[in-house]
Amino acid sequence: MPSLNRGMRFTLLGLGILIVLFVGSVLVLLSVPRFRWRLEIVQLKATGGLSDLTWKELVHLNRHGDPFNLKGLVNTPSSYLAIKNPFSSAEDVSAGESIFQSNCTLCHGSHGVGGGAGPALEQHQMRKGSSDWAVFKTISNGIAGTAMPPSTLSENDRWKLVAYVKSLAAGAESRSDSPLIAQMVGLGPVRYEDILASGGDPHRWLTYSGTYDGHRFSPNDQITTANVSKLRLLWMRQYTTTSETLIETNPLIVDGYMFITVPPNRVEALDAKTGALIWSYDRELPERLSLSFGYVNRGLAVMGNLLFFGTLDAHLIALDMRTGRVSWDVAIADYKAGYSISGAPLALKNMVVTGVAGGEFGIRGFVDARDTATGKEIWRFNTIPQPGQVGSETWEAGALTGGGPTWLTGTFDPELNLLYWPVGNPSPNYNGNVRKGDNLYTDSVVALDADQGKLRWYFQFTPHDVFDWDATETLVSFDKTVAGKRYRLLGQANRNAFYYVLDRENGSFHSASPIAKQTWASGIDTHGRPVMNPAAVPSPEGSTVFPSVGGATNWISPSYSPLTDLMYVPVREWGGIFYSATPQFHRGELFLGGSSEIFDNPPPKGVVRALDASTGETRWEYRKNTTSIVGGLLSTKGGVVFGSVGQSFFALDAQTGRELWRIDTGGLIKAAPVTYSIDGKQMVTIAAGHDLLTFGL
Repeated sequence: MPSLNRGMRFTLLGLGILIVLFVGSVLVLLSVPRFRWRLEIVQLKATGGLSDLTWKELVHLNRHGDPFNLKGLVNTPSSYLAIKNPFSSAEDVSAGESIFQSNCTLCHGSHGVGGGAGPALEQHQMRKGSSDWAVFKTISNGIAGTAMPPSTLSENDRWKLVAYVKSLAAGAESRSDSPLIAQMVGLGPVRYEDILASGGDPHRWLTYSGTYDGHRFSPNDQITTANVSKLRLLWMRQYTTTSETLIETNPLIVDGYMFITVPPNRVEALDAKTGALIWSYDRELPERLSLSFGYVNRGLAVMGNLLFFGTLDAHLIALDMRTGRVSWDVAIADYKAGYSISGAPLALKNMVVTGVAGGEFGIRGFVDARDTATGKEIWRFNTIPQPGQVGSETWEAGALTGGGPTWLTGTFDPELNLLYWPVGNPSPNYNGNVRKGDNLYTDSVVALDADQGKLRWYFQFTPHDVFDWDATETLVSFDKTVAGKRYRLLGQANRNAFYYVLDRENGSFHSASPIAKQTWASGIDTHGRPVMNPAAVPSPEGSTVFPSVGGATNWISPSYSPLTDLMYVPVREWGGIFYSATPQFHRGELFLGGSSEIFDNPPPKGVVRALDASTGETRWEYRKNTTSIVGGLLSTKGGVVFGSVGQSFFALDAQTGRELWRIDTGGLIKAAPVTYSIDGKQMVTIAAGHDLLTFGL
C-alpha cells in the first residue's frame, strides 16, 4: 500500500509538471505576436465563433507568413470578410483568364458574359457571394443542383481563377455606360407622402400590401371582367435557387423599375416593362442557420433612394436602389440564437420597422424601428414582457418563456399614428404546461405609437396557444359608417379559423366569425375570448383538431376592396393531429414541446372566401377540387380578384367569385400578385415556383 501511495504521488507530480510546462508554453506563445493571434483564432473556433470555416480549412490556410490574412479573423470573425486572395497580381489575373477560357466559357460565355447553363459574371454581386473566400468555395465545391460541378483544378489555379472572376465583377462595377444603370441614376426618391398617396397611384407599388392600410387593392382598371380572359404572358424570369424554397417575393414598383427578393438572400432590380436585370445584391450567409421554413424572404421596403432588406442572419440592410450598393448594415439580433428576418420591412416617416422570425427556437420576439438614413435604433418593443413589466404576470413565474415572433409586415394608420403589428406563437409551441397563463403578447395584435414604440392597446386572439397558430396574418384597416357615425375598424382573418373585427382606435372587440371548420373552441365570448375545448389540447397520444397547424389561413395575403366592401380571404379546410412532449431548451435549436401532422380524412381543400368586411358573413366562395393551397390575393378597380390555387393563376369576378381566366404556371404559388401600369399598359406580376411571370393584355 505505501508503494502504491508513492506511485500515485509520482503520477500526480508528473501531471503537475506537465500542466506547468503546458501553461508556461501557452504563456510563452502568447507573448509572441505571430503565435498569439493564432491561439486567439483557435479559441474563437473552439467556442463556435467561426462557423463558416472548418477545422481542416483553418489548418490548411494557416501557412507561414499568413498569406490569406487569417489574422484578420481576430477583429472580424467572418471568413468571408477576412480571408484575402494572395494571388491577386496582374500576372495572376492573366493566368486566371487563361484558366477561365479553357474551363468555364461553355457555361459562362467568353469573358463571363453569360452562356448556355451559367449566369453572367460581370455583375458586381455574385449569386453565391462576391468575397474572395465565397468565390473560392463556389469554384471549389460547385453548386448542388446546377450544371456547376466541384472543380478539379489545383488549389493555386482556383485562387488565380478567383482573381480573374473578381476582376470581371470589379470591371462591371466601375462601368457607367450601361443605359439601364444610367437611367436609374436619375431615379427620384420615394417620399413618405408618396406612400401615403399610393392608394390612388396606378403606376407604383410602394409597400408590402400596396398601401399602409393592408388593402392590397389597386386603382388600375384597364384589365376588367370583360377583357381579363385576353391576358397573355409578357415576360418571365427563371431562377435556379440553392434550395427547393419557393420564391415568395412581393415586388415593389418604382417609376418603371421592379425590386424583388429571391432565395437564398438576393435582391434584384429589374426593368418592370421587360424583366431585364439591372443590378443584383447577394447577402453572404453563414453556413449554419436556424431556419424553420428554409431560405424565405417576402420583400422589401423603400424610402428616399434606399431599399430596406431583412436578412436570414438577422441583419437589416439599406441598399441604394439605383446601384445596389450597401448604404448601411446593422445587426438586429443574433442569428445563432435562432433569430432571422423573412418578412418585408415597413418604411414610414423617418424610420424603417422590422420584425423577426424564430418562434420555433424559443427566441424572445420584438418589433424594431431604425432611422432610414443611418440604421440607428429609434425604438424597440418586446413582445415577451420582462419580469415586472406589464404582461409578465400572464406567464407562470420561473417558466420556460419565449416566442412572440413578428415575422410578417404590419400595417399603419397615419391619422391615428398607430402601427399595427401581428405577433406569433409562444414557445414551446405544443406544450403549455411549462408556460401556464395567457402568455402575452403572443398570438396578438399590438397597436404601437409609431413615433415612440409605446403600446397603446393589444388584443389577443388565441390566449395560451398550444397549436402554433401565429396571429401573423395581415391586419386590414377599413371604415364603416352607421347612422352617420364613422367606425374605424381593423379586420383579421386569423389562423385559428375565426375572422375578427376590432375597433382600431382602442382595440375593443366587435365580432368574430368562423371562416372554416374548427373544433378547438366552443365559441367566442362577448369580450372576444375563445371558450376552449379541453379535448383539443395536444397530448402524447395525439389530439385531432381543426384547423391544422398551418391554420385556416396564414401569412398568405388577403385583399379588401372598398368598391365591394368585401374581404377576400385565402382559406384552407384541413385538420391536424397535435402531440405534446417534454421540451428541452438548447439555444439556437428547435424548441417545440411536441409535433403535429396533417389529418387526411377529409383531405385538405383550398378555398377563396369573400366575407362581408364588417360582419364576417360569407358572400361567395371559389372552390376547386384540389388539396392545394390558395395563394395571396389582389383586388382591382377593374372588378377583378387575382389569385392562385396550386400552380394555377386565376382571375375572379369580385362581385360573384365566377372564374374569368386561368393559366397553369408550372410552379406552386404562395405569393400574392401585384399590378402596375407602364406607358398606359396595366401589368400583373406573380412569383410562381422558381419563376417570376408578368401578364398584360
